[in-house]
Amino acid sequence: MTGFLIGTAFAVLLALAIATVVTGVVTALKVGPPPPPITRHGRWELRTLPDGTPEYTWIARQAGHFSPETNPHNHKPHGRHRIPQ
Repeated sequence: MTGFLIGTAFAVLLALAIATVVTGVVTALKVGPPPPPITRHGRWELRTLPDGTPEYTWIARQAGHFSPETNPHNHKPHGRHRIPQ
């Protein structure tokens, strides 16, 4: 009887371990590729908080995304970085 209980406990623990690994793999596959790295390039921008007080905030530029100030070859930005006409 004791051997049966010990065997059952090990089977339950093994099932939990396998379920944990499967859940981790499925979650990792759903997350997708990481975002582009953030570089040191950017600028300080004065913003106004909702309560009306001003603060300076560092606006970082991500690798591969250029604004008009950092566009090295004067290429037109595309996607959400377009400049409205």
